[in-house]
Amino acid sequence: MKSILAVFVSLFTLSLFAQTEPVLNPPKTSEEMVVTASAIPETVEASPAAVTVITQKEIEQHEARDLADVLREVPGITISRTGSPGKATSMFTRGSNSTHTLVLWNGIEINNPYFAGYDWGRFSTAGVQQVEVVRGPYSALYGSDAVAGVVNVLTNPVKSGVRADLAAGGHGLRNAEVGADYVTQSTLFSASYEHRNDDGFDRNDDFAQNTANVFWRWTAANHFSLGVAARRTTYDLGIPTNVSADGTQIIASPNRRQNGNERQLAIPIAQTIGRFSYELALSESKRNDDFSDPDDPFGFNASTTDSTTHRARLVTRTLTPFGTIVAGGETARATVNDSNSYGVNLDRDRRRDKSWFVEDRYEHAFGDSRLELSAGARHDSFGEFGSETSPRIAFGWISNIGKFRASYGESFRAPSIGELFFPFSGNRNLEPEHGRSSEIGYDLPLGNGEGLFSLTLFHARYRDLIVFDNVTYAFANVGRARTQGAEVSLTHDIASRYYSTVTYTYLDTKQDDTGEALLRRPKHSGTIFIGRRAGNIDTNVALIHTGSRFDVLPVAPYSRVSNAAYTTMDVNMQVHGERYTPYIKLENATNKRYEEVRGYRSPGRRLIFGIRYAG
Repeated sequence: MKSILAVFVSLFTLSLFAQTEPVLNPPKTSEEMVVTASAIPETVEASPAAVTVITQKEIEQHEARDLADVLREVPGITISRTGSPGKATSMFTRGSNSTHTLVLWNGIEINNPYFAGYDWGRFSTAGVQQVEVVRGPYSALYGSDAVAGVVNVLTNPVKSGVRADLAAGGHGLRNAEVGADYVTQSTLFSASYEHRNDDGFDRNDDFAQNTANVFWRWTAANHFSLGVAARRTTYDLGIPTNVSADGTQIIASPNRRQNGNERQLAIPIAQTIGRFSYELALSESKRNDDFSDPDDPFGFNASTTDSTTHRARLVTRTLTPFGTIVAGGETARATVNDSNSYGVNLDRDRRRDKSWFVEDRYEHAFGDSRLELSAGARHDSFGEFGSETSPRIAFGWISNIGKFRASYGESFRAPSIGELFFPFSGNRNLEPEHGRSSEIGYDLPLGNGEGLFSLTLFHARYRDLIVFDNVTYAFANVGRARTQGAEVSLTHDIASRYYSTVTYTYLDTKQDDTGEALLRRPKHSGTIFIGRRAGNIDTNVALIHTGSRFDVLPVAPYSRVSNAAYTTMDVNMQVHGERYTPYIKLENATNKRYEEVRGYRSPGRRLIFGIRYAG
C-alpha cells in the first residue's frame, strides 16, 4: 500500500506542472439558490441565514457514496459513526444533541419518531442533486426537531441526461449506480438506483444496500403543477462486536445482524395565481429495523421496530408591499410498533401534531445597499402534552463590503414516542425540550464569483433536555446545557487552476449540572479540500481533522474518557473524457487508526477504482 500512496503523491505532483486549461468545474458562489432557510427560493447571497450548499458536482469531486461523508466538511457539523460504512451514524449541529437536527428529503420530514434523530449510516448520495444545510433554530418554520439546524436533501433534476457509476475497491467493495433525468419546460423527471456490497474491515462487518429514487413533476400552462417523489432504501449488515456478560470486555459477535428498509412517498401540488401561490404536500414516511443475535451473552436476542408518519403540509406565499408573506399549516401523525424477545413494548402508540405558521420575508434597497429581513413564528399543538410557540427573527445588511447578518430564535423538540410510552422507562408526563439561540455573521464574496468567505459566531442554551433519570429509572426533563463557538469557511479558486475549501469550527459546550463538556463534541475541528485540474486530469486531496473530545468507555466502569484527536486524508484523481470519467480514490490514505465513537474502530485504508458515464 505504500507504493500505491507513492503513486498518488507522484501523480498529484506531476499534475501541478502539467499544461492547464480553464477550470471546468463551476465555482462556489453566493448566487446558488436555496429553498430551506425561508421556505421561498432565494440566493445564498440574499439569505439572512448561515447556509451551506453542497452540489452534485462537489459530491462527484469527492466521489462520495454516503451523505454523512459529504456533511463532514460543513462548518459546525460533527459526524460520529460506530465503525465502518453502514453502521449507526449521528450528526451534531453546533454541539447540540444528535436529535436536534431536522432532516428533510425533498422537503419531507424523515426523522425517526421512535427515539428521535436520524441515523445517517445508510443515506446514499445516489440521485442527489443538492444538499442545503441551514444552521440555527428553525422551529418557527418546521416545528419539532429543528432546534439547531435543518438538512434538506434534494433530488429534483436540472438538465436531461443519462448517468452511470461503477466502482470496485478493497475489502470487497462493489458499487453500481444508474440514473436518468428528463427536463423540459413542463416536465421534470429523475430516477436512480444504486446497489452496494461491502465486506467491511472485520469478521461480520459486511454491509449491503439498495437505494432507489424517483422524482416527477408536471407543470401546466396555468402554473399548476402536480408531482410524485419516492425513495426506498433496504439494507443488511453485520455488527462485529458486543460487550461480554460481565460488561468488562469487547467480544466478537459473528452472528449479530441488523436489516431493514426505509421509504418515503410524497405527492406535491402547487399553483401560482398572480401574486399568490401555494404548495400542498401529502407524504408518508415509513421505516422498519430488525435485529437479531443468537449468540448474545444473555441468550437469544431479537427485536423489530416499525414506524410510520403521515403528514400534510400547506405553504402559501403572497407578494405584498411589506414583503413576501409565507403562511401555512401542518398536521402529522406518527405511529410506532416495537417488540423484542421479551414481548411487545409499543403497540401502535401515537403522537399527533397540528400547527400553523407565518413568516414575513422582506427586502428593501438603500442606494447600493440592501436590507434582508425574515420574521415569523409557529404554533404547534400536540395531543399528548400541550402546545409550543416558536418565534424567529433574522436580518442581513448587504453592501459592497459584504453581508452582515444576525438572528435570534427559540426552538423545541417534542418527546419521541419511545420516550413517552416505552415500558418502565417511558414517561407520559414529559414536556418538550427547549432551546434559545442567537448568532451574528459576516459573508464576503471574493472576486468575480470566485469564492466566498464566511464567519459566524453563535450561542445557544438548552433546557428541559430529556435524559434517563437514575433516581426514577425513567426519562425526565432534567438536563440543561449551553453551546457557543465560531464557524469559519473559505471557498476560493486560485489562479484559475486550483480550487479549494477550508473550514474551521471552534466549539465550547457545557452541561449546566456538572460543568463538563458534552460528549463527542470536539473543541477544534476543520477541513482542507484542495484540487487542481491539469488538462483533463482532476486531482484533489481532502484532509479532515477532528480534535480530542470526551466519550464514555463501552465497558465497565463506563467512565468518562478522552478520545484522541485524528486527521484523515483522502486522495482522488479523475480523468475527464467527453462522456466517460475513470477515477481512482484512496480513502484514509495514511491508514490512520482512530475511533469516532469509543470502542468502534473506524475504517482503514482502501483503494477504489471506478468509471462514471454522463450522456
